[in-house]
Amino acid sequence: MINIINQIFEIEKKAKEQNLNIFDRNIERIYHELDEMGYHIENPLGKFYDERDTSIEANLVGDSSHPKIIKVLKPAIFEKDSDNMALVQKAIVIAE
Repeated sequence: MINIINQIFEIEKKAKEQNLNIFDRNIERIYHELDEMGYHIENPLGKFYDERDTSIEANLVGDSSHPKIIKVLKPAIFEKDSDNMALVQKAIVIAE
């Protein structure tokens, strides 16, 4: 399932880069279905990187004291396990 989620994330990212908003509703529907199946996908794009956040693996560019996430290569994926959320994939990002 992780590979499928990563592919959907890539399709969404490429559609946004090309300003193809015709797929927005379909992608939102897929994410809703994934949520119903117990998966939560988190895209940290635009957030400030915090080294204490264990759900993110970052490549830092530059020497900023408050690096901001400028690119997301893979999203963070969590799976609902009873009442808890378990991290099944760390987000891989570039922060500057």
